[in-house]
Amino acid sequence: MRTEGDGRISATAVYRRLGLIPSLVVIIVDMGLAALAVIIAAMLTESLEIVLVAGFAAVVGHNWSAFLRFKGGLGATAIGGVLGSLVFWQLLFGLGIAGLVLLATRRPGLSTSLCIMIISSILFIQKMPAVLAIYPVALFVLMFLKRVQVDRAVRARPVN
Repeated sequence: MRTEGDGRISATAVYRRLGLIPSLVVIIVDMGLAALAVIIAAMLTESLEIVLVAGFAAVVGHNWSAFLRFKGGLGATAIGGVLGSLVFWQLLFGLGIAGLVLLATRRPGLSTSLCIMIISSILFIQKMPAVLAIYPVALFVLMFLKRVQVDRAVRARPVN
């Protein structure tokens, strides 16, 4: 997986190389691991901030894994797992709208951004703690930073 395309071991790369079923396994495992970090933190403490830090750490660990020489995926599946364990219904609503936009525009970046903004907006409207309402945006920033890193690495790679 690391020798083809942009060199990431993402669910998309697995899909392109191995097909649908293996990519679904990767998605489930990535989401599950990130969700597990949040669930364990929530079981150990009642502090929302500590739970959010655990989710943030799960996404950072996914994007910049020490086991992969600080390389990894973009974090979309990890973010999905974290948000799914924290704000499940808001995530489903955001994914539904974003999915329709993706079908209409074929622009994944736009639909992902829209999903994050919808989730944060719903959390603000529901008068959730401000730190929780801005949390999806903070996770999205991690994904954006990883995308910048990957783009730079691809541009720096020598052409054969």
